[in-house]
Amino acid sequence: MLLLFATALVCGDCHQAIADRWKRSPMANSSGLVQAAGESAGTLRRFSLAVKKTGDVLQLHWPEGAVDLTHFIGSKRMGRSYAFLYQGNLFQAPVGYYANRRLWDLPPGYERDPHPDFKRPITAECLGCHSSDTARPSGIGCRSCHGESDDHAKLVNPAKLASRQRDSVCEQCHLAGAVRLSRVASTYQPGGDLATSVEVLLAASRPGVMVNSHAEQLKTSRCKQGAGDKLSCLTCHNPHSQAADYNAACLGCHAKPHKPAGCVDCHMPKSRAQDGGHTVFTSHAIGGTVPVRDLRSYFGRTPSNRDLGMAYVRLASQTNDTTLLEKAWPLLRDAAAKQPRDPELYATIASLLAAGGRKEQAVAYYQLSLRQEPRQPGTLRKLAELTGEGKYRDAAERLLPLPKF
Repeated sequence: MLLLFATALVCGDCHQAIADRWKRSPMANSSGLVQAAGESAGTLRRFSLAVKKTGDVLQLHWPEGAVDLTHFIGSKRMGRSYAFLYQGNLFQAPVGYYANRRLWDLPPGYERDPHPDFKRPITAECLGCHSSDTARPSGIGCRSCHGESDDHAKLVNPAKLASRQRDSVCEQCHLAGAVRLSRVASTYQPGGDLATSVEVLLAASRPGVMVNSHAEQLKTSRCKQGAGDKLSCLTCHNPHSQAADYNAACLGCHAKPHKPAGCVDCHMPKSRAQDGGHTVFTSHAIGGTVPVRDLRSYFGRTPSNRDLGMAYVRLASQTNDTTLLEKAWPLLRDAAAKQPRDPELYATIASLLAAGGRKEQAVAYYQLSLRQEPRQPGTLRKLAELTGEGKYRDAAERLLPLPKF
């Protein structure tokens, strides 16, 4: 947290009141080093897991061993996940604390796992929405929304940006869609258009509230459709502070509401997130949503064959609907025929070939992916399984050693 707060101190020289409010906000405390004194002990009896405080250290115990929980992810307003260090790399622990229920349970991502393990690395992609420094958990700081520059004039004020650039600042973390895909050789920076960095596809049949569905729900809501660019995340939310009067925001447009107060209670109900463990989130589908055509681009463009094909593969994995793979094949083949520099594309094709029993072709595509980007421990391990060659497993271990417990 030291680097993050050092940055805040620099900004705080001129913006002291804002910096003080920010330090108490969920964003500032969205990740960091575990302080055992502020944590609770607990057990997950069905998995023989126990969280214990040993002096100033929080530990996870199981019958065969124990590990120090050194980092947290999540502000604890809803819940918090935990991580441990193994040979210099962070891995997610199979325990999470849910503040609304005051109990320990499996964290998001593990809910349906009958045998939770310790082999899930926390990557920069995972950490990017919980920390401004993707090398270590340290909370969301100024630069995630305002950019980074020694020239103050080049810093970004989201409220003064054009609508697409303004919304992109929030969408970088609060927009998942049914499928979110990184675009090749592009990186988002505050002040830019997120659409140049990612493709986000919406599906017609997404169930309920999702953890990162705020932006898509708002965009397809009838309230947003009527208000247009006038309504944005900043209409209701001050990212420097948790406190807000949401009903007052509603009254900014609806001068004569049908109830004098309590707009959000009816029009933005809370419900359990479908992909967030035991967390509860607020619906942003204000007034109901306008139906969308299946796998429509959030940004209003025609998806490329590459993106559409990879989306079908992702959805097939999520829903166990193999008919989606039949739709994916011709799209992926067409994308690969253009011979792009796209290791993710080739690794995806390889996984489909391997699943279809076409081992030699799968090996060829995995190798092509690795030639373009050698630092892929997951791809190396898959290649080791297909070929039985230890050199691939050894290379994967050098890049990312997996815990042996």
